[in-house]
Amino acid sequence: MRIRGLVKASNRVRDQLKIGIPTHEVSSFQQYVKGTLQATEQICARAGIQPCQLPVPSRNAYQFLTGVDLKHLPIVESNSGMQGAPNGHMEISIRQIRRQQQSFQRQIAGLNPLETKIERLLIKQLEQRTAKIEQLCADQGATPANLTQQSKTVYGWMKFLQHEDHLHLHASAVYRATDLLKRTLANQKHSLEGSASRVSSLNDRMIEFTPMAALYRCRLRGPQPTIKINEGFILANTDVIQAIVDSILWGKTPKTSTLIKEYSLSEDFSELLLALDLMVDDLGNTAQGNVYNLDDVFVSVNQAYFNLRVGKPRLCWSKVYSNRKFGHYEPSCDRVVMSLSLDSDKLPNYVIEFVMYHELLHKVHGGRTQNGCRRVHTSEFRRDEQQFKYYSQAQQHLERLAQML
Repeated sequence: MRIRGLVKASNRVRDQLKIGIPTHEVSSFQQYVKGTLQATEQICARAGIQPCQLPVPSRNAYQFLTGVDLKHLPIVESNSGMQGAPNGHMEISIRQIRRQQQSFQRQIAGLNPLETKIERLLIKQLEQRTAKIEQLCADQGATPANLTQQSKTVYGWMKFLQHEDHLHLHASAVYRATDLLKRTLANQKHSLEGSASRVSSLNDRMIEFTPMAALYRCRLRGPQPTIKINEGFILANTDVIQAIVDSILWGKTPKTSTLIKEYSLSEDFSELLLALDLMVDDLGNTAQGNVYNLDDVFVSVNQAYFNLRVGKPRLCWSKVYSNRKFGHYEPSCDRVVMSLSLDSDKLPNYVIEFVMYHELLHKVHGGRTQNGCRRVHTSEFRRDEQQFKYYSQAQQHLERLAQML
């Protein structure tokens, strides 16, 4: 049984938490969350089921809402220059931003993974485009965090492709997926049926990797068939991408569904999506939280596990509430970002210390690219990660916290 509007409600709450709740809206926000949960529980009771028996999207939405700490909300002042828009917040929409994204997608689809000069040129174009968006926001006394959801998503995607080797990884994923699709169709040319039989105009610009809620989506009818794959899969291996291609062409099977689902729950997938979110997240300007000071956490971990040899990165809290990732290290700006969900006196100290240790290991080990895929959780990384004194206990706490968010 799917509860209509529940996923939309959880997304609305998630977006509001990212930008903060004005002081005069705290009460109504709390009532909205409580009312949504109460309505969901009443519907389930009438149907004779528990919320944990809902389909995955509705169940995840319900679990996220139950995990919102209504007593410790991210508050923003009501007079912060955002008046004049619905709910007291300024929202800025970038005209035709989806068309701009599609233009970049077409250019990326035409890239050969070895064409580094063209990649650099494309990065400059992305930088120019995002700089214009940032200036437009600044002219209105706002930041990209005040963009409408669609504009924010595309802006964050453009910023993401400018960092490290993200554009190269993205272009390589498009190239690999397109090659797999071509080879699959060629090998099964005489037995096409179902969805596959409708691929009438295959071209090199048919596949896009893009940030979206779904894992993948396709439109195979019409003169311009398209396949859209969640950006989180750009690090996936060939077996996972093949599973997506097969599911689109021949329909889902237990094997392909398992491969896709397991990867979507992986740390690599979650970390990449968190990196996308952080491109437009309104980060705190201080390492001081309500409970923990990240400066103190860093010093403690650096002394205990690195003999004070690790240089201090920038440390800040994020308003992104992730149900899989609680920290993120950004090499491009030497920054460790920690989720506010860890800033709680209900968690033992070693939990936030473990997340800090994990992120500092990313700084120490770096990453490596192999066969077009970037690997940051290498065997060496995992070996060192398990040296944390309370490794098992911290993992158990994080798993329980993930189920609550």
